[in-house]
Amino acid sequence: MRSRVLLPALCLALVGLAAWVGQSQTAKPESPWKTVFDADGLKVLRSPSSPASYLLQAGDESLLIDAPMPVGALPAKPGKVLLTHHHRDTVAAASTYVDKKIPVMAAQESAEWLKPDLVAKHWEKTIPLRDSRASYFVVPVGVDGIEYSLKQDAEIKLGEWTLTVIPTPGHSRDHVAFSLNKAGRKTGPLVFTGDAVSTICHLWTPFTTDWDHWTDAGLKPTADSVKRIADLKPSHLFPSRGELWAKPGEFLAECERRISEAGRLKSFERFVGDQTQTYDFLVPKEQVGSGGDKPWSRVSPHLWLTGNTYVLTSKEANACLVVDPWGQRAVDQVAKLRKDENLGPIEAVTFSHAHYDHFDGVYTLPVKGDYKVWTLDRVAEPLKEPFKYRAPFLDVRPIAFDKEIKDGDSITWREYTFRFHHFPGQSEFTCAIETTIDGKRCLFTADNFFHVRQYSGSGGWMGLNRSFPSVYAKSADKVLKINPEWILAEHGGPYVFNRKDYVQRTIWGEQAGEICDKLCLSKNHRLDWNPHRVSVEPVLVKAKPGQAVKAKVRVEPGQKLAVTFDGRGVVPDQTLTDSLEFKLPETIAKGRHVFAVHARDASGAEVTDTFFAVDVE
Repeated sequence: MRSRVLLPALCLALVGLAAWVGQSQTAKPESPWKTVFDADGLKVLRSPSSPASYLLQAGDESLLIDAPMPVGALPAKPGKVLLTHHHRDTVAAASTYVDKKIPVMAAQESAEWLKPDLVAKHWEKTIPLRDSRASYFVVPVGVDGIEYSLKQDAEIKLGEWTLTVIPTPGHSRDHVAFSLNKAGRKTGPLVFTGDAVSTICHLWTPFTTDWDHWTDAGLKPTADSVKRIADLKPSHLFPSRGELWAKPGEFLAECERRISEAGRLKSFERFVGDQTQTYDFLVPKEQVGSGGDKPWSRVSPHLWLTGNTYVLTSKEANACLVVDPWGQRAVDQVAKLRKDENLGPIEAVTFSHAHYDHFDGVYTLPVKGDYKVWTLDRVAEPLKEPFKYRAPFLDVRPIAFDKEIKDGDSITWREYTFRFHHFPGQSEFTCAIETTIDGKRCLFTADNFFHVRQYSGSGGWMGLNRSFPSVYAKSADKVLKINPEWILAEHGGPYVFNRKDYVQRTIWGEQAGEICDKLCLSKNHRLDWNPHRVSVEPVLVKAKPGQAVKAKVRVEPGQKLAVTFDGRGVVPDQTLTDSLEFKLPETIAKGRHVFAVHARDASGAEVTDTFFAVDVE
């Protein structure tokens, strides 16, 4: 009896299984886009890419936020595309939407980094970078056809929903977010944050908040933008990176606190506050902060200073050594000093660090050969090869060195002995120079450590400058070990060494590093705050049509990144390991050609801002 019952049941099960198998073979594969919100007549889908884009659908209307993926990869064709900012990963497919006659809209400020003529100007003036007003992840070639119409509080209708433009600068200067709400809805708006914030309380590629090298010019707007988002009291956040946030209020408050604290700790002066140590400047107050426009101040019988430039004289023949000549003004000042004080010839020139306002007077000093040029080997690297690295404050003219001194080694000039130390802080390419002048143990400290009442006490830190707060702590500790009597800081500000002040500087660097760690996804600011984890050296070469081009690819130790070269159809794409090599087409146009180098982590997201350029002659 049991077998009679089981047999029909088994047959039915087999028929059902066959039907299911047949159906599964003919069914369409599931879309990689995920529905992340579906309520009140609105459906939001998120792309599988990093950064993510969002497709918003309300009735028969739809729009797309950000364009990392081409139109063919979307579940539905959007009526328009809205960009949160200009970064190349966010706008990678923008041109495909323009080609499909789909309106692509961006903030007015984005034009500087997306319009073709302005993009070309950007690349002309940033390789090498003469200042530190940095922009990141700029497209190699601009995009035609974008509408720069997204103004603050502008509204865009999507069915019964209204999308409002919210300026959120920080991650980039042109960044905007979008607040989406519906009349009568009792909960807060949905906010699409782009890269303004990432995974809870973290920033994506935080080096992009370094708008300059010594202030919180980028971090303060970043914190203000997070507060602006929090003030909307959103019910959900939809970031380009990381998971969606529901009821994000408390997390946004903590995120703002961390960012504000990192911004505060850009300033040593703000860190010490009322605990400031008292110590004296060694020159008149009007010299402090000057750029060589003031008359010479005599620091000691054999040492003079104006602006960035020191002149040290020897008792033997009144000969001169010049530290950090800045431009023609410094050269003229040196000539005047030599005449007024009846000084002898310039016999040596040295540089404290690789920023043009500390070395470019060497181009107009008396003919090379009359004096020797020395510096630390690490400082010499970008000065003798200006296009080797991507770094701020460089000059296109290479400098030849007579001596490149290694960290800890000494060199003698006349009666003086100079010991050179690698001294990163404001820049990786910085040295401190230890010597005794007129009986005082002195330390030239470049732009690392100013008097606490000058420039907020330090030269600041910036990932593009290969500068990090934890590095400052180590250099401050090195000063404590050297234990000088005088700190010969630049920009007219030498001062009497105060030991307690430098103890505070080590604590400042450590604490600033700790708060920066908390903002980083890796919990290591030396990693995430570094746009150079992958670099191409040199960053720019000159070549003729048909010529082979070659460069070295450097990946910092321990990095597991997929590195590819985007030839833009001009030259072949490549997967990179330790070198980059290709042949220019015979028909390539003259001028500057910029190519993106993509360094992606396991999620496929770009984590470094790397590029390579060729000037075709």
